[in-house]
Order: sequence, then structure tokens, then C-alpha cells
Amino acid sequence: MSSIVTLPSPPYYAVIAPAVLRHDLAGHGRMADAAMRAASGLDGFHGIEVCAQPGFAMAVSYWRSLEAIDEWRRHRTHEQAKSLGRSRWFDQYATRIAQVIDAY
Repeated sequence: MSSIVTLPSPPYYAVIAPAVLRHDLAGHGRMADAAMRAASGLDGFHGIEVCAQPGFAMAVSYWRSLEAIDEWRRHRTHEQAKSLGRSRWFDQYATRIAQVIDAY
């Protein structure tokens, strides 16, 4: 079940990751679950919101600091997920990092 993440008061950071999906997503769900478990174990991870429709998905993860994001960027599970995404599941993807300065 999807939900909106409960977050601390700003400032914090958002990692925005849109992707154009290929037709064959075999294994993608298992990898996404493994990545979520790994991220949730890191200090500084606040949560993630994900939406998908045929051919397109977007994930927004929330982090306490740029250092926490960098730790996640270098995490073995995340590196594996990115590699598989590029080679198997995504025609296009991007990663954007933004600082959240206000929320209401």
C-alpha cells in the first residue's frame, strides 16, 4: 500500500528519480524491495514515495543530509540496482537532488 511519508520539519533533502520503463520488468520488484530494505537501514533515511504507470515510474526518497545521500549512492545494493536498471529495466532515467526548504 502506498502512502505519503511523514517527514521531519525542513530542511531535508529529496532524491527524485524518474524512469522510462522497458516492457520486461522481470526481477525489478525484487530488486526494488531489496533496495528499500537496505535504504531503510541507513542513518538519515526518512522514507520514500513511489508512483508508477505503464512505461513510467518515479521515486522520491527523503534524506537528512547530503552525506546520507552519498552513503546511499555508494551502497552496494544501490549500485547493483542502478546497474540492473540501466541494463535491463530503464530506457531513460535521471537522478535529481533537491533541498526541501518548506512543507505544508
